[in-house]
Amino acid sequence: MSRTTRALRTPAALVTATVATVASLALLPAPAHAAVTLDCTGGPVTIDDSTEDYTLTGACSAVILNGSNLTVSLTSATTVMVVGANVDVIASGALGPVVVTGSNSSVRATAAPSARVEASNVDLRIPALDKAVLVGSNNLVVGDQGAKVKVKGANNAVKYRKLRKVVVRGANNTVKVRAGKTKVRVKGANNVVRVHRRG
Repeated sequence: MSRTTRALRTPAALVTATVATVASLALLPAPAHAAVTLDCTGGPVTIDDSTEDYTLTGACSAVILNGSNLTVSLTSATTVMVVGANVDVIASGALGPVVVTGSNSSVRATAAPSARVEASNVDLRIPALDKAVLVGSNNLVVGDQGAKVKVKGANNAVKYRKLRKVVVRGANNTVKVRAGKTKVRVKGANNVVRVHRRG
């Protein structure tokens, strides 16, 4: 047995080694919390908790998000209501009607028949979003094709590839439509509407 090995077997050396081990464990980062998984099969899902990540499985009907600081992943839902603030919804498929009343939130999906935003700083990225109403400020809607977008408020931005009709009432809003024919109605100051061709 070497002199170093004998030295570690003394009580003082063991205490020092234990303190060093505890100190090094305290410096390790805390493990990330796992997402909470909920099954939508039983009917509507309401989430009141805050500061969590959720994964919704099964065929979702109504999804109501009252909590704040949430990230919710799902495949699809018949309706989605975002009431809390700082909520991110990520759908890999289509959603039914979407209503957002909580600020600083976002919704991503492949399609939705309609979306209504009654808040500020909301980001909607839904390629096949047929109808949208923005009531508030600093909101962004990005879509591919749609029938109508109505903007009431200030500093909102709308970007579509094709959009049949846009109505703007407010100030400092921006609308860009890259292709097709678009009917335009604008009321307010400093709005910028750029469409491929007016209907």
